[in-house]
Amino acid sequence: MNTAFSKYFRPRSGFWLLIISLLAACKSHHSETADATETTSLTDQWQQETLSVIQSPVRRMAVDKIVANADQLINSMETFSVTFNQATPPSGNPRDYTSTGPYWWPNPNTEDGLPWVKKDGMVNREVRGRQTDSRELSLFTQALGTLAQAYAYTGDQVYSDRAALLLEVFLFDSATGMNPNFRYAQAIPGITDGRGIGIIESRKFISVINAHQLLQGSSQYRTQVGDQLHRWIEQYLQWLITSPNGIDESLTHNNHASFYDYQVAFFANFIGDKIHLHIVLDELYKRRIETQINPGGEQPHELERTRPYHYSAFNLEALWGLAAIAADNNKIDAVLPHQEQGSVPLLVAALDYLNREQNKLLTKSNYASVQVSRESLIQINLIAGQIYHPRFTIYAKKLMQNHNEYDCLLVYPVDLQAAPDTYSGSTHTSESDGLCQL
Repeated sequence: MNTAFSKYFRPRSGFWLLIISLLAACKSHHSETADATETTSLTDQWQQETLSVIQSPVRRMAVDKIVANADQLINSMETFSVTFNQATPPSGNPRDYTSTGPYWWPNPNTEDGLPWVKKDGMVNREVRGRQTDSRELSLFTQALGTLAQAYAYTGDQVYSDRAALLLEVFLFDSATGMNPNFRYAQAIPGITDGRGIGIIESRKFISVINAHQLLQGSSQYRTQVGDQLHRWIEQYLQWLITSPNGIDESLTHNNHASFYDYQVAFFANFIGDKIHLHIVLDELYKRRIETQINPGGEQPHELERTRPYHYSAFNLEALWGLAAIAADNNKIDAVLPHQEQGSVPLLVAALDYLNREQNKLLTKSNYASVQVSRESLIQINLIAGQIYHPRFTIYAKKLMQNHNEYDCLLVYPVDLQAAPDTYSGSTHTSESDGLCQL
C-alpha cells in the first residue's frame, strides 16, 4: 500500500467496517426521520463503490490531498456564517442571506454610482469577496465537502465532528444559523433588493446534502445533524416553491430554470417529498429540455452569452443531474426518451455537441477566454457514462489524463490505473468543496 496513503487507514478505524457501516447508514438513516426517502441515490451508490476501489495510485494521491486539506481546516479552527461579515440585508436581520448580482457594477455616469449597470460575463470581484454572504456560503460548502470526504476515506471521527460543528454554526444555531430563504440574493444597488435569479446561488446546498450523505457512517454525526438538516431543507424547499422569488425563477428559460428544477427535485428527493419530485420529473422534457436544446445539440439560450460554452456546460450540470435523479426514481425514459432509429435524445445530443466543441477549442489561440470548464465537463460525462453509454466515461478519462485533473476519481468508480508522473491536485481539490459531484 502506498506509504503516504496507508497512514490514513488507522487500525482503530477498520476500513472495511467503515465501508459496511456507510452502506448500511445510507440505507437506514432516512428511516430515522419521518417522511424521508428509503432508497439511496445513484450518486451515493457511485461514491460507495469508489470508496472500495482504492488501488489506483492517482486516486490515492487525490485522497492524500483531500486529507491534507481537511487537516488544515481542523487546525484553522475556522467556522462560517452569514452573520460573520458586514453584509446586512434590507430586513435588518443578519441571518438572512444577501448578495449582489455578480455582473453588476457602479454606474460610471452618475455621482453616486446608482443605479448599477450590467456587464454580462464580467464578474465584479468586490461583490464576491471574503466579506460577503456568497463567499461565506462557498467557503462553508467547500470545507464541509472536504471534511466529508476525509471522513469517508479515513473513518476518523475528528472530521465528522468538525463537519457537524460547521453545520451547526452555519445553519442551526439560533444566533448564527442562516434563515431558510434567499429573498435578498443577487440584489442590484439602486434597482432591487433581491431577485428570483439569485436562487441559483442556493444550488450549493446540493453539495451540502452530498457531503451529509458521506458522513452517515458516524452515529454521533447522525444524532447531531440528521433531523436538523432535514427540517432546514424542508423549510427551504417550501420557500422555494411558494415565494415570489421562487415562482419568478421557475418561469425563467435557461440555466436558471434548469437549476431551479434541479434544486426542487434534489431537495424533494432528500426529504421524501414525492409529489414535488414527480412534478419536476414528469414535466422536465417538455418544459425544459425541448425548449432549451436544438436537435443538433446547441443550447441557444446559453450560446448567446459572453461565455457560451461555459454556460452550456453549466446548464448540462443541472439537466444531467436531473437525469440521475430520474434514473433513481425509474423515470429515466421521461428525461432520455426513446427516439426514432438513428437519432439520440436531446440531452445526449447536447453533451455530444459540447464535447466536440471542447476538442475544437483546444486549437484556438483565445482558448482561455472561451473554454469549457473541464472539471464540469468531466463530471457530466461521468454521469452520462453511468446512466446512458460508456463512451462518455471513456471521454471523461481522456479529459482527466490530458489535463492531469483527477478529483472526480474520489466520487465516481472509474477504472483508471495509470498514474501521472506528478500530481499536486487541481485547483478544485485545493480550493473547492472537495466533492467532484453535482
